[in-house]
Amino acid sequence: MSLKLASLLGLVVFITLAWALSMNRRRFPWRTVLWGLALQFTFATLILHTQAGAAVFTFAGRAITRLIQFSNEGSQFVFGPLASDDLMKQAFPNRPLVFAVIVTGTIIIVSALSSLFYHWGVLQKVVHAVAWVMRKAMRTSGSETLSAAANIFMGQTEAPLLIKPYVERMTRSELLCMMVGGMGTIAGGVAAVYAKLGADAGHANMAGHLLTASVLNAPASLLMAKILLPETEKSETAACAPAEVPRTTANSIDALCRGAGEGMMLSINVMAMLIAFVAVVALANFLITLPQEEIAQRLGPGAAGFHAVNLQTLFGWVNAPFAWLLGVPAHDCAKIGQILGERIVLNEFIGYLTLTHPATQVDARSFMLATYALCGFANFSSIAIQVGGIGSLAPGRRADMAKLGFRAMLGGLLATYLSATVAGILS
Repeated sequence: MSLKLASLLGLVVFITLAWALSMNRRRFPWRTVLWGLALQFTFATLILHTQAGAAVFTFAGRAITRLIQFSNEGSQFVFGPLASDDLMKQAFPNRPLVFAVIVTGTIIIVSALSSLFYHWGVLQKVVHAVAWVMRKAMRTSGSETLSAAANIFMGQTEAPLLIKPYVERMTRSELLCMMVGGMGTIAGGVAAVYAKLGADAGHANMAGHLLTASVLNAPASLLMAKILLPETEKSETAACAPAEVPRTTANSIDALCRGAGEGMMLSINVMAMLIAFVAVVALANFLITLPQEEIAQRLGPGAAGFHAVNLQTLFGWVNAPFAWLLGVPAHDCAKIGQILGERIVLNEFIGYLTLTHPATQVDARSFMLATYALCGFANFSSIAIQVGGIGSLAPGRRADMAKLGFRAMLGGLLATYLSATVAGILS
């Protein structure tokens, strides 16, 4: 079977799996699904297979590269030689990068600029334009569509702020749509960090693929959410777009300051998360391999050639079939499966770190498909983040969000896999 046919099979399997997990299988949202797929293929074709799309693709890569260079200017002013690639390579040729410095500078500058564009009204116009297209095509409500569109650029707890007045009165289906939209996309700040990791690993086009994945994941999230929980109630914004939430920043300086502060908090959260999860993985591997090594020692010469199975190996075995359904070549399925498993149990940051690590040798198609499949916050920790963060906007819906949390994670996971299969079919 060709790899494109494998991706096509994966597309069918992932939609079927969502239907099997649906809370109302009799109300399959045919229009939403068909138009959602049509939008995905249209967006992907325009970006990946047209001259204008290629220009946007190239521009995105160059823009993010330049943005990272600008963030390095600020980082070098604060951190000195720790933020200089050339000086660090001379001093530490085997490990020249201080990850905390890269994360902090990149996230802060992207967050500050996003806040500035929001204050100017630019971000809202782009988000509303994308939401209008999806709402007209997929016939989803204004509030859930606007939240999904906002997630292309914003994080899973920031995007719902655009529909804050409506969250308390959203239907359960809309609530799940909002949560899946957050799980099925990533924030602009961390996307820039992943693009930097890809560029350092020799994949300069990773920035363009991350941009494409972010766009594709918006309709994919709506599609998957509506399959998992079809709409049966009357929505307050069924036939209209929600009113804009007024800006809270006084001027451009205030917007930059607030954005920088929010970026700093996000970068601290990312670093704390990485320290904790990397340590937990090391502990889990120790506990898993310890009894195996004890048995090997008792066997003595009979254990020649024995290699202990660790957590990453188990992830690879379990998720290899999903990697194959994405269209990954068979020889890379175990490696990509491991990365997909790390993303679910830990987070996508760990997954991208493994994907871009020099020891991860996979071909270009496998790398590209993994870039799409990882492009979302769908992991167990995000359930708590959403219930806590979005729950503060609507305390009366916190219990509903807690009940829908696991289903939202599955929806976000399937949405990113669906986008990966679309990219696999067209590549």
